[in-house]
Amino acid sequence: MRHAFLRRISIFSNLDEDYLEKIACLVCQRNYKKGSLIFFEGDTAEAVYFVKKGRVKIYKVGHDGKEHIISILSEGEIFAESCLFGLNRYPASAQAYEDTDVLFIKREDFEELLEENPKIAIEIIKAMGKRLQMVSKKIENLALRDAYGKVAMLLLDILLKEHINVYNGIEIDTQLSRQDMANMVGVTRETFIRALSKLKECGAIDFERDKIKIIDIKKLKEFID
Repeated sequence: MRHAFLRRISIFSNLDEDYLEKIACLVCQRNYKKGSLIFFEGDTAEAVYFVKKGRVKIYKVGHDGKEHIISILSEGEIFAESCLFGLNRYPASAQAYEDTDVLFIKREDFEELLEENPKIAIEIIKAMGKRLQMVSKKIENLALRDAYGKVAMLLLDILLKEHINVYNGIEIDTQLSRQDMANMVGVTRETFIRALSKLKECGAIDFERDKIKIIDIKKLKEFID
């Protein structure tokens, strides 16, 4: 089972069967209930993790005690890989967003894999590059856009993560709370709801409970541009 799952992870997808079997022998699994902490920011970095089932919230807490969500990871995504590149402590906290199963490989075992097979290191660097691009985009969104633009950008980002093509009428089944979505763009829950209402009022979206429908992508992008 683990062997088959590892094949679906991008950094392992091109490895031969024998080597993949070797990696599978190094993998351990833990199951977390919704809300359980996987690790805290600042904890000693001991392993690299993969989401097998469920979702994981990666976040930081500011000096004011406010939570800032960096990302919500889903099946097949890697996290805490930065420990392989000189960071001895986790730079953010990880929490099970729902009942979640994770696989992990101990740091020292993973470092041996990288020495034996540089292809894995290259794939991890690619994955980190994509994540850095995402973080850079998020910083730009937080710094340069008003609340409406931030929320519009978040909706498009959620869509593009799940769909190759985005079109009018497509629905976002986020299963994210309004508070968490607000935390992802650095605004209060009240401001987030006002922004959603504004986007609905102008005909860009429609929404009810957990579902948000894109009515007019062009209008939505106007808030971003």
